[in-house]
Amino acid sequence: MVRDLLKNGEDGRFFRGNLHCHSNRSDGLREPEAVAGAYRDAGYDFICLSDHFEVDYGWQVTDTRPLRDESFTTILGAELSSASWEERECYWVTAAGMPLDFEAPPESDHAEAIRRAAALGAFVIMLHPGLNNLPLAVADSLPSLDAVHAVEIYNHHLATVTNPDGAYGAYMLDGLLEGGRWLLVNAGDDAHFDDPKDRFGGWVEVHCARLDPDALLRSLKAGRYYSTQEPSFRELLRDGERLRVETSEAYAITLTGGGDRWQSGQERTAENGKPLREADFDLTPFRGSYCRVTVVDSEGRRAWSNPIWP
Repeated sequence: MVRDLLKNGEDGRFFRGNLHCHSNRSDGLREPEAVAGAYRDAGYDFICLSDHFEVDYGWQVTDTRPLRDESFTTILGAELSSASWEERECYWVTAAGMPLDFEAPPESDHAEAIRRAAALGAFVIMLHPGLNNLPLAVADSLPSLDAVHAVEIYNHHLATVTNPDGAYGAYMLDGLLEGGRWLLVNAGDDAHFDDPKDRFGGWVEVHCARLDPDALLRSLKAGRYYSTQEPSFRELLRDGERLRVETSEAYAITLTGGGDRWQSGQERTAENGKPLREADFDLTPFRGSYCRVTVVDSEGRRAWSNPIWP
């Protein structure tokens, strides 16, 4: 039976959204209204304004409900930390789908907020693990890691403004997937509006029946989305051990992941200057592990599928 892994039986269309950005309610520079307006004007359908939920900012979730209209919506959320920021093994998450009256965690257990947010239905994304060079070796000891649904594979603010080498979280994502954890992929801006280039560079395209915060969250948790810097997935069709990929114009379409060491990377690359738009792959080498598709366009911009478990 052929199955579309992007839509997974859901009617609807793709909605563009960013799940990681900040306003002046924490360490961003613009009012929430200005942040939402910038994304709306750039063609986005929704954002999660993920201001830091910390004592320095009054332990508050920014209320973006007044910024919603028929063509643009918001998901309530915040950026939580697993520990004091000074701790070497601290990590951060966006918790998208939090209640406004979310309470502060105990002083001795920052990570309790991550566990509680997930229990209340939030979609939890580990953010920028490369920011503080979070070691993969300590992953099993990280508090509340079991509450995480996705890992941020690309952070646009780091890539363009502060720490280009720390912008990519693939090392953490693939290491956790290799360890048997079922995780999704995410790309985000982390826009603070402190530099003209720190926004509109990494987002998610969520397949959903309607533009509604709860419906979007259901699609995110179900993996009915892909992450991108610009290239698009048109179809991701699985038929038994075969995978057919259709995309926008691309320079390369690759399938990588776990499995047989010498067969765990398959690639289709444009020849004679002609762009690629499709590729077919054998999933057999990845049986018992995972794989994921990366699309690269002629400008070097990427799109990432969620993991596939043959």
